[in-house]
Amino acid sequence: MKIGKKYILLFFFLAIQLHGQEKKYAVSDLDNAYLQEMKAENAELSARIKTFPQEIQDINKKVSQAIRENNASKALELAVEMDKKYPKNADIKNFIGKLKTKEAKYDEAVLLFDEALAINPGNKWFYINKATALAENNKIEEALKTIEKLNSAYPNWSIGYNFKASLFRELNQQNEALKAYEQALNAAPPSAQILTNRGDFYLELSREEQAIADYKKALEIQPDYARAKEKLKSIPKTVSDKK
Repeated sequence: MKIGKKYILLFFFLAIQLHGQEKKYAVSDLDNAYLQEMKAENAELSARIKTFPQEIQDINKKVSQAIRENNASKALELAVEMDKKYPKNADIKNFIGKLKTKEAKYDEAVLLFDEALAINPGNKWFYINKATALAENNKIEEALKTIEKLNSAYPNWSIGYNFKASLFRELNQQNEALKAYEQALNAAPPSAQILTNRGDFYLELSREEQAIADYKKALEIQPDYARAKEKLKSIPKTVSDKK
């Protein structure tokens, strides 16, 4: 069972690379809130990389080149070399974990994310990446436990609750999913994507008027958010006119 990107951003591989260079974001339905959060983490990652020993920074430049060449196997080989030379670094372990997730080696990825969290338990993206690997491996309950730890550590982070809602949806726990969306919408940053996700869920529940309201609220937050616009257009005009 895979969790669709319409619910959450599952994979940050294309967004945040170990080499810390800002990339173009490939998932088209990301909103400004998600993009800003990811860019902030990318900036922090770049700063951390500058503190690496020079030998590790030099290898990391080769990782950058391998990524630019779409050579994931070479990037993994180089990252493993970095990990051997600099074994107490959480970012390197997290990066290898993301590569392992991309290869569908989920158990190996989870172990690496656990190692990263043991070194740096304050990095919220490590929780996201671990939960992603678990969910992709159909371990939804375990993914939920990971996200609940994230929610406890960051009780005002909307993106964490959005992930939680998606997991409850996979478990077909509708009331819990709606509670998680409410938590997300009461947290920060405000997100057009999260409102659109809840709108999609309302459509699944045949609650069209509430879905329309969420899509319109999403466009109040971000008027150019394409997903919300498309969803509004897809709803029959007779229903939309009621709002």
